[in-house]
Amino acid sequence: MENQNSSFQYWMPVRILFTEAEPDIREEIAGESIVIVTDPFLYESGVAGRTGDRLGNADVSYFSKVEPNPSTDTVNACAAMIREHEAKTVIGIGGGSSMDTAKAAACLASSGGVIGDYAGKGKSFGKRTVRLILIPTTAGTGSEVTNVGVYTDSETGEKRPVVCPEFYADLAVIHPKYTYTMPRSVTANTGMDAFCHAIEAYWNLNSQPISDSFAVQAMKLILDNLLTAYRLPEDGAARENLCTASLLAGLAFGQTRTTGAHVLSYPLTARYHVPHGTGCAITLPAFIRISVEKAGKKMQTLAEALGYIDVEALADGVCDLMRSLEMPVALREIGAKAEELSGIAKDAMNYYPQLSLTPAFMTEETVFDLLKSIY
Repeated sequence: MENQNSSFQYWMPVRILFTEAEPDIREEIAGESIVIVTDPFLYESGVAGRTGDRLGNADVSYFSKVEPNPSTDTVNACAAMIREHEAKTVIGIGGGSSMDTAKAAACLASSGGVIGDYAGKGKSFGKRTVRLILIPTTAGTGSEVTNVGVYTDSETGEKRPVVCPEFYADLAVIHPKYTYTMPRSVTANTGMDAFCHAIEAYWNLNSQPISDSFAVQAMKLILDNLLTAYRLPEDGAARENLCTASLLAGLAFGQTRTTGAHVLSYPLTARYHVPHGTGCAITLPAFIRISVEKAGKKMQTLAEALGYIDVEALADGVCDLMRSLEMPVALREIGAKAEELSGIAKDAMNYYPQLSLTPAFMTEETVFDLLKSIY
């Protein structure tokens, strides 16, 4: 099949619990010292606290300083807290930022050092000795089932993706009701992030039949449910379907990695401080259009599977969905200036191994042309 490996493997060590009932994980960690990693909102609103309260006689501490696009300083501070409390279990509850922080901090607590030793420096984490449980409260990142984390260098502002087998959680708990209270903008951004994960896994040069099946189902669920959840936040069926889609997309891109849309999100979020989902989705229609360069037949098959006549119609449909979600579809809408596009294209080349998984000819010049097309 076009753009698909004939030899492949699929490895997924995470135990997944998808439940409509309030999750009960007391038997996993009875009596242990635990650090719950979360963001200020989930801590102050009591969501993280309710999780801690259900852990019985465990000794629970909270690290509640996770910011969007977590910094290396935050990760290091979290790891220091885990060491200080001699925690046996780390629970990351929240969006991708909280879960990514929990992943790296749990590994740092086991291996020592700071995240800068591992992010971009080539040093590998040793075996993680701290149990890791991840509980998403958004439907989009898929971080609960991947071995990837992305961290913002506190000194340079650069995004630093880290891929590590020890980042795989011991347990992922998906409880759709946690997503009911997401603000509409978060619903939109996380939903489009999941769509990017799925389509980037599907067209990826590392794609394979198992990841493709997860990716296509995820895209169908998102197209059928995202706008409903955006307009009717307490629609239980839509929320559950989006949680399923996010999970499936994570199971897809966790094997293949992401491609150009995610690469360009790194400089876009760093420069213009837009949400991660916006940074990815704003370039997605353009990437869909150029994906036919190396994956024309496969992308036509996808377009038809999703109810579109061709790839161009799929790109237009994604753009229309973003407008309905009140998301920007042009770079000028997020504050970019025409003279900055060349710098963004140059920044993208810092992530060329990931960029090269895009099914199109990726050079600094072609990236610049893509950016101009959506300015």
